[in-house]
Amino acid sequence: MASGVSRRRVSRRSFLGGALGAATLTSLPAGGVFAAGSDLIRVGVVGCGGRGTGAALQAAAADPSVVVTALGDLFADHLAASAEILASRLGGHFICPAARRFTGDAAGFDVIASDVDMVILATPPHQRPAHVDAAIHAGRHVYCETPAAVDAAGARSILALADEARRRGLSFAAGLHSRHDERLRQTIAGVLGGRIGQQVHGVATARLGLPWSRGPLPGGSPAEAADRNWIADPATSGGSFVEHHIHAIDRAIWALGDVAPLAAVPVDTPLVLPPHPPGVASSATAVRFVFAGGVTLDAGIERCEGTTTEAVERMIGTCGEADLRRHAVSGRPLRTESDRPRDSHAACMAALVHALRSGVRVDDLATLCRSTMAAVLGREAVKAAKPVAWSDLWPAASESLPLRPLQRDMA
Repeated sequence: MASGVSRRRVSRRSFLGGALGAATLTSLPAGGVFAAGSDLIRVGVVGCGGRGTGAALQAAAADPSVVVTALGDLFADHLAASAEILASRLGGHFICPAARRFTGDAAGFDVIASDVDMVILATPPHQRPAHVDAAIHAGRHVYCETPAAVDAAGARSILALADEARRRGLSFAAGLHSRHDERLRQTIAGVLGGRIGQQVHGVATARLGLPWSRGPLPGGSPAEAADRNWIADPATSGGSFVEHHIHAIDRAIWALGDVAPLAAVPVDTPLVLPPHPPGVASSATAVRFVFAGGVTLDAGIERCEGTTTEAVERMIGTCGEADLRRHAVSGRPLRTESDRPRDSHAACMAALVHALRSGVRVDDLATLCRSTMAAVLGREAVKAAKPVAWSDLWPAASESLPLRPLQRDMA
């Protein structure tokens, strides 16, 4: 880190006064493994699957003062596997004795209640509203994976915490990693800068294989098997349109200027993609979002057994179009200082860690809630088999946050 960067952190805690105590001090090599004179950023992980473990590794890679000090997961085997990976790869950046390794239904709350500065929330999405609430009221900075929730009530409850997070000076980073992809940033800057003219239509469609599935453990109950395969249950995952397609929806909403749709209208099948092979079982969700001024976005996801991933993400304007996946505007790829792809997940985490180190807040809460709410809106329109308006699900959305559709074209 450059010497001119301030070492002050929002809600800074003293390492020596924390719960780590003398035992932790003795676990550090002589002279320390972190930047001289810096405080530690203590991280707790809630949800020890691949994403939670990966986010912890990325946090440690972002700054030498990060140390992972607490883990929590519903299942002991998940926690043990994560601890083994983190211990082997982080060395002295992983200081998490048995007393700070929590399992069971309350594991997430136990991590949040431990003496950490920041929490990584990577459990199944239905648990996130309660964990976000606990984390903000405990004064923890938050990295929250997508989506924010599985339904409108959950998204509203997180949105209602924005003022409290701001009052406490807490950073809130969302796992909308595409927003940290420099090539995509340049592409969307071109779109918003008028390089395709006035936007009239967008497409965000994808076909991919079926979600992963885990077999039952010997002696495990049906309820445990269901918990381990949460991604297959819309009640815990939000369904593919919410859990997976939120990223494509977020990219399109970003390209439209970060405004909410007025309504979602169900359509028969995902558009733009070629037909799937005959006789292959599939499930699909497809809607047309309608925005102010008549702008539309067709968004759809189809999951088929044994298929390869196909995706189309385009924004169409009056004098050209942009390909958000190929980072091209009117057929011309945009160039950045480095054409080598960066890990946008790592960049997302690095932005949060830098915020904690510099004292400049990151605040992705409204953005995450907007995109989650849009995905839920689309799913509910398909479920109801009729148009559903934004105001039908969120009539009391906070007017202090940029969640409302643009008003200038709504005479």
